[in-house]
Amino acid sequence: MTPWLPPQPPAPRDSQPQKIELHVTLHHPVPVEPDLTVWQRIARAIPYRVSPLIAVTAVAAAVIPIPGVGYGAGRIWGSCLDTVGSDGRYVMSHVAAAVAAAVVVARIHRPCRLRTTLMGDSVRRLTWFDAWGVAVTVIGGTWGVLVPDVVAGMTGVRA
Repeated sequence: MTPWLPPQPPAPRDSQPQKIELHVTLHHPVPVEPDLTVWQRIARAIPYRVSPLIAVTAVAAAVIPIPGVGYGAGRIWGSCLDTVGSDGRYVMSHVAAAVAAAVVVARIHRPCRLRTTLMGDSVRRLTWFDAWGVAVTVIGGTWGVLVPDVVAGMTGVRA
């Protein structure tokens, strides 16, 4: 039986003390943003997608009457949809509005001018023609398809 002995310290490897290198890297704290509502996210995204000047001029161009015609482009498109829908072909009116909306959406999602946001993301920027297409489609589609004609609905005769 061997007697119990305490552990012996290890023998020194070198006579010189070992050097320990310590590197410290300091980072600035990352600000944590609170969860944003849908409307706050939209309000932050819109200035990167379309400039206010382009948006205002596109809506004005869709609403201001064309010389010689007397109506704006949005009102003309809405009148075309209303005429098609009032002849009893409501499905055709909605299909025409959906096709126009699909064309505008496809045009918006095509690669166009890219802009970098403050976060470093790159987003597509609407051109004036794209913004005008959105304005005409929304104004005309709302007036021609979505807004019901109360007189025609009650009497069957267009006002």
